[in-house]
Amino acid sequence: MSARLGGFDRFLSGRTRAARRRLVAALFGDRIGLTLFLGVVLALSLCWRVGFFIADTYAIANTVVNVAEGHFDIQRIEYSLTLGSQPGLYRNGSQVFGRNYAVAILSLPFYWILEGASALVELRLVLAAGWSVLAAAFAAQLGRVLANRRVAFWGTLFALGMFVCNVWLARPLDPHWTALLALQVSTLLAAGVVAVAVYRLLGEFHDRRVGLAAGLLSTLALPIAFWATIPKRHVVSAALITIVVCAFALSRHPERSSLVRASAYAAVAVLAWLHAAEALVVFVVLAPVDLATAPRNDRRTLSVVAAVFALSLVPFVVTNLAVTGSPFETPRMLDSLGSAGQIGPDGRVSIEPEAPPTTPTPTTPAEPTAPGTTPGTAPPSDPDGGPLGWFVGLVEGLVATGAAILVAVPGRLGQLWGFVDEGISIVLGDPERLGHVFLRSGRVPGIEYTINDQEAIELTVLESAPVLGLLAVAPLVWGRQALTASLASVRRAPAAIRSNPRYQTDLLAGGIVVMFTLLYLPRLPLYSQITMRYLVPAMPVALYGVARVPAVRRALDEQFHEFVRAYLTASLVGVVGVVVALGWIDPALGEAMQFHALLNLAVAGVAALIVVVATARDREEGVATAVGTAGGAATTLFVLAGVEYFDYGEYTFAITRWLSELLPIF
Repeated sequence: MSARLGGFDRFLSGRTRAARRRLVAALFGDRIGLTLFLGVVLALSLCWRVGFFIADTYAIANTVVNVAEGHFDIQRIEYSLTLGSQPGLYRNGSQVFGRNYAVAILSLPFYWILEGASALVELRLVLAAGWSVLAAAFAAQLGRVLANRRVAFWGTLFALGMFVCNVWLARPLDPHWTALLALQVSTLLAAGVVAVAVYRLLGEFHDRRVGLAAGLLSTLALPIAFWATIPKRHVVSAALITIVVCAFALSRHPERSSLVRASAYAAVAVLAWLHAAEALVVFVVLAPVDLATAPRNDRRTLSVVAAVFALSLVPFVVTNLAVTGSPFETPRMLDSLGSAGQIGPDGRVSIEPEAPPTTPTPTTPAEPTAPGTTPGTAPPSDPDGGPLGWFVGLVEGLVATGAAILVAVPGRLGQLWGFVDEGISIVLGDPERLGHVFLRSGRVPGIEYTINDQEAIELTVLESAPVLGLLAVAPLVWGRQALTASLASVRRAPAAIRSNPRYQTDLLAGGIVVMFTLLYLPRLPLYSQITMRYLVPAMPVALYGVARVPAVRRALDEQFHEFVRAYLTASLVGVVGVVVALGWIDPALGEAMQFHALLNLAVAGVAALIVVVATARDREEGVATAVGTAGGAATTLFVLAGVEYFDYGEYTFAITRWLSELLPIF
């Protein structure tokens, strides 16, 4: 009997291990992807603060609280300066609504977990214990990847030591913060998703070392690191866009399931739930490239893709119906609340109702009436009810939704083209403005600096992400290919794109970056961007382009250890060197940020020059070191910005607060 039970236990153990391997493969690609995810989340969480960095976050945190209580409208204000000072609150009749419902709803599981845990244990101890558990898991996975048990042993001891230090230095954390913490956990995990998606994307076409290097850079050397614990939409958007590109690349393999291809459209649908304009930009690029290059476009495959896309749009449609009453009118399209609302002593929101119309009001183009009805009246109901009435109601609803789509989509495409057209005009006719977005900031004419106490803290793309400066090498690569290409190879180029998944993914990635940039260019430069945050969602895809540069790709593959050493050295020396230099200079905040801006521009220029020379000579000497140094320079900025420069809220982990108090800059 015991032998039978032992065999059954081994059977269950084997099934469990197989299921675990399949889950890791589906979510992270392999054990390296899981280790990368854990490491990125742990590293970025060290700069985690509990507080409001930007006023927009008040409305999103209040949205979490109210959705958790079971209603979309904002009935109670948990976090506030004053009601009217919260961007992101809107009115619909006598009700108040928030925005970013996608992030708010996705944060609910973390909110409930934190609420339950804080009822039993002090909240800061819960966070410290959670971090240490993740650190021990990371050490265990890293030990397996490196085939070194000592790494797992010493890493687990380090995690235990960090827990003891955090408990010893801890200060109480009010459970009042659980909604904000839940938002921060969701964006922190989204940053980990960015790293894994970039790793899998490049690992599909090249050696895993290229993917691992790019995955690290995509989160630790891009502004993703700065915004990871500031609950704005940008990191979540970046995660969804990288999932789109990664799923597209994986789906080019003809033997993979059509569900892989459909997952790209599912990510677009979730992005629409988060921000409809960004999703429309991605969809406009994805759909034609996908249909033109897919291995199969048979009826069954397209049916699966369409069904998954439609199902994934359900949260978007349901949220819009609940908030605005129209399936394709988002909360952002409502009138801003302004100062019309008032907060009672118990936090309850009151608002004067708008005067009702005296006559039936015609519907707007985004809200067509059902066939057979007149404006301002409800569609007729079936007096008998029953299955027939339910079926009639369903058909009427589907017809109304279809009519709404037919009316709304052309209008939305027209609005999108208006932004893109304006962006093209800026590219062609306003180079100074382009320079203030991508190259040099300083004090930019037209930016309202009073909101930042006259501090010039707004950085450009290259000042905050110097590694993206290596994209300047791409024209040189294309030029060399054009000079060496024969007329026959030029004629074969379209066929090569249709048959080569790498070129297909390059086309998609380039289209997304260009369209995304053109969408936001008319609004930039702008105050409170810090790192050109509107463009942050496209930066990991742009980094994919950097890794596809031949000299960079070969260097990361053949000289991976040199890259890691250069990155770690630049990060450590950069932090220490900048602290010493600024401690001697005694700068204001704006001067410190501009110091980093000039330093990062210099590093980006030198790194780009090294890659240009390597490309011209077909030799990769110094490229891995240049890429690692550019990444380390950016990490230096984000570490000091998170720990020292911007003073808001409490540090989540006491050990970080203790280290911050040792720095002599401010």
